[in-house]
Amino acid sequence: MKRMLILIFFIFPQLAVASNCIKFDEKEYCEVWKNKDGEMQTVEFLIDGQTVNAWTTMMTVREYDGKTALKEVLPDYLNSVKPMFALKPDFLQKDNSKSKEEVFLRMLLLAPDKSHYEYVVNRFYRDDEKSVKSIFYSHRIPFAKEVNFNEIMENRDNWLEQLQLLSVDGHIGD
Repeated sequence: MKRMLILIFFIFPQLAVASNCIKFDEKEYCEVWKNKDGEMQTVEFLIDGQTVNAWTTMMTVREYDGKTALKEVLPDYLNSVKPMFALKPDFLQKDNSKSKEEVFLRMLLLAPDKSHYEYVVNRFYRDDEKSVKSIFYSHRIPFAKEVNFNEIMENRDNWLEQLQLLSVDGHIGD
């Protein structure tokens, strides 16, 4: 039996972490990758059947341990994605925020190899004095001479609303 479980783990690695899932936009995204780099921990979530190299939509959560204000995180994050800006990002704040600090970014990024765009809606927030948290939705769009952004325009406000309801807590782990 033990050998069977080990075999299943190696053949279907997504099953091993499938309990860490996020429901978003009527789809279930489950953990496929995580990394801890200093004080930043990142977990990526995909729909079943997609991979970190071949995906159409992705959810990502981050926690910045020891950061107690958004201003400690946002400049470095923006500098990391700035070379990929296809358009100037939107910075939004909601009047009904329940967090101590909260800001949303809506960005259109062009992949460095120019193979695709990524439309990203990112929520940065702080709800305690221990860390800054981020949860974002990425929507991949194949690069072409003419790109249809209708789906993005029709759904972007809904995605923002859904992100505001989600929490990083329970998805980061130890």
